[in-house]
Amino acid sequence: MSHNLMTTQKTQYVEVPNDLKTKLLAISAIFIALSVSALLVYFCFYGLIDSFERLNRGSYYVEISAWDLPGLVGLPFLLSIGYGCTLLLFNRVTEKVRRLTLKIGVFFGVCFLVTRPFYGFWLSHYVESKGYHFCWYYSNVSMMTPNVYMNQPDLCYPVNPKNDILPWFDEQEAKGIVLTPDRVKAQAEKISEAYEAQFR
Repeated sequence: MSHNLMTTQKTQYVEVPNDLKTKLLAISAIFIALSVSALLVYFCFYGLIDSFERLNRGSYYVEISAWDLPGLVGLPFLLSIGYGCTLLLFNRVTEKVRRLTLKIGVFFGVCFLVTRPFYGFWLSHYVESKGYHFCWYYSNVSMMTPNVYMNQPDLCYPVNPKNDILPWFDEQEAKGIVLTPDRVKAQAEKISEAYEAQFR
């Protein structure tokens, strides 16, 4: 008798609002959680692979983001939100599942926040140990954008817009061209002049 009562309590669904507004909020949360998760998997995973692949082959530059690994670590946090909202949408939330989902979400949310500063510190030192140097002129100021490191500090020149010169480096590397500081400087000035000419 007591065993059946405990089983009933564990599988008893939690009473939640069943109105249209709650349903729409749940659907929105599911969509956002899954969309952000998909973007994180694509950009963070690709960013990690591309960064270390560039380091291994000694590319002219490497873009590194201190958010790639923490973003992947934080995925279960988003997925737990999506899972919880899915159960809410179909009125299948039990007290046991609610607590478990909350614990998983909080745990991986904390892991995301803790991982970010430590990984960022380690990553910058690791890249520098490979002989790369931070390039302010090619890096964006936005918090979530990757920083650019050059394998030679004298290949870093002021240029505007910043991102336009990176594809040029890729083209030179694909052609096997050995770049000199003077050649990079000339290309940086060419890009900047073409950009400024648009507003004259």
